[in-house]
Amino acid sequence: MFKWNANNIIDATGGREKSVCNWAYSSNISTDTRNIKKGDVFVALKGKNFDGHNFLHEAFLKGAAAAVVSEDKHRNLPLIVVQDTLRALHDMASYYIKNVLVNAKVIAVTGSVGKTTTKDMLHTVLSQYGVSHVNEGNLNNNIGLPLTVLKAPESCQYLILEMGMNKAGEIKELSKISSPDIAVITNIELAHVENFSSLSDVAQAKLEVLYNMKDNGTLVLNRDSKYYGYLSSNANKDVISFGKDKNAKVCLLDLTISNESSVIPASRAGMTEDRVAYGLGLKIRLGNNQIINCNLPVQGEHFAYSVLAVVAVMQSLGLNLSKLPFALESFNVTKGRGSVHKAKYNGKYVYLIDDSYNASPASMESAIRTLGTYSTQRKVALLGDMLELGNESVIFHTKLLNFIVERNVNKVYTVGKFMLELHRLLPGNIRGTHFNDTNRLKSDLANIVQNNDVILVKGSRRMGMDLIVQEFVIEY
Repeated sequence: MFKWNANNIIDATGGREKSVCNWAYSSNISTDTRNIKKGDVFVALKGKNFDGHNFLHEAFLKGAAAAVVSEDKHRNLPLIVVQDTLRALHDMASYYIKNVLVNAKVIAVTGSVGKTTTKDMLHTVLSQYGVSHVNEGNLNNNIGLPLTVLKAPESCQYLILEMGMNKAGEIKELSKISSPDIAVITNIELAHVENFSSLSDVAQAKLEVLYNMKDNGTLVLNRDSKYYGYLSSNANKDVISFGKDKNAKVCLLDLTISNESSVIPASRAGMTEDRVAYGLGLKIRLGNNQIINCNLPVQGEHFAYSVLAVVAVMQSLGLNLSKLPFALESFNVTKGRGSVHKAKYNGKYVYLIDDSYNASPASMESAIRTLGTYSTQRKVALLGDMLELGNESVIFHTKLLNFIVERNVNKVYTVGKFMLELHRLLPGNIRGTHFNDTNRLKSDLANIVQNNDVILVKGSRRMGMDLIVQEFVIEY
């Protein structure tokens, strides 16, 4: 079993021992003294608002075996001194992939929207084929990703790494750490674009995932994206495409949507017996003209693209698709990313679409589209601001008007300064109350919720729309 010690940390980072370290080995790397465990190696990171070096003594009091530091100020402590502790963390993660996870296929997932769902779905499916390891939550940045790598078991066969970014250069650094075998770019959309001058710049930044890809690596791309041509022509890698486009190698031929449980015949499901399912029914054509049918127990047709991306990855890995329908049956949408629940508020039963984790124009439209599929119930949208959209933020919010009207949404309640612009344009019969903040919306929920409503809750992370979701009692 692999253990970290002074020698291999120095090999990985190019650091030096401050003094002779009397610790033998450690199995875990930690950057946070709040959850450090006895025997961990503590890496003292520095940030704008924190400095891990200030917590060195706390780390050792809690049982740290050694620490990686950039300041040579402490005596009689087992320390490895490096020039930059964040760089050291990255180097240790790269070392771990190259020297420990030698049998793992590294799969990088990025894109403007849908990357977390795709990452989680890949983990659900690939766990049926071997040992799979994946980022927890949204640990997809230059600290979370290397920590994810360092927690992967030595037996890992599929290392699935979501890669997020806020500016150019960040994906390049994550690719440098991970050296992917396969990269998935889910799409190029308007999300977190305030640091980019155009969507073309976003597309270029997403291509950074190829920076340290293995020579025989594969890029999985959305054929329906208007940036497909740009991405594929600049990839210089084998490309597997997915989408509704008839030329996609993994092509969605048919999609059925059901809001209620129904029986799917065995012949259609590719199984030995009929089964009860709801959500999405997909008919997919592969590159060899093989047809597969599967069902995904979620609401929202945008989730179909994650299935297509997963199938494309499986094709790249050369895996038999026989386990796919069974694996998808056990998939659950990550909390706050579009999961649908039967819930109760103030004695009233509703269907709650919890899409409160984050928001962009593309994901907002997808969520409203899902809400619109409920044809026999009152459809209510509780919408918070979409942030990080730059100078055109107001335009992106007001563009939602026609989309809301076309989907026959019955009432829209808004939160935030940008959503106020949408509120002013809504027809009187649709326009609900506008609130300056989430707490004021929360205090008025009793006047909003009616029995048997379908309620969508969505907004950017900093808007705190998850606080609204917490007011409901989730039954399933």
